[in-house]
Amino acid sequence: MAAPGGGHGDQADPPPTGGPGQPAWQPPWDPPAPDYPPPAYLPPGYPPMPPPWYGPPPGYGPPPGYGPPPGYGPPDYRVQAGTNGLAIASLITSFTGFFCCVIGSVVAIVLGVVALNQIKRTRQEGYGLAVTGIVIGVGTLVVFLVFAMFSIHSH
Repeated sequence: MAAPGGGHGDQADPPPTGGPGQPAWQPPWDPPAPDYPPPAYLPPGYPPMPPPWYGPPPGYGPPPGYGPPPGYGPPDYRVQAGTNGLAIASLITSFTGFFCCVIGSVVAIVLGVVALNQIKRTRQEGYGLAVTGIVIGVGTLVVFLVFAMFSIHSH
């Protein structure tokens, strides 16, 4: 009859140790624990951690010059006080379109469109003035063109 562990006669299985004075078995990836001194006592709450919504502490942000390129950062919502000057100029030049016909009307339309873009970007006042300048400029330009067409046709 065969002996347990392989059946080689009277030979017994080798002992589970790695040799005389060595521990039983350790996985090859688990290094032996070093003999570190116990950790020093730290008072509770040390180091103090700020809440996560505070952001990084001062001096730990990105270095100067490293950030989003111009025009790609968060939008600038600072409101500039007062009425947009180009909106006022658009309204005034639209009234001069009655006297100067084409020149005043075209200048009023251009100033009104530029004023609308500035008002959208800077949140200034004057939206109504710019729209009124554009509408009056277009109206006087149309009236002048119709008048010019009838005067050319009648000759």
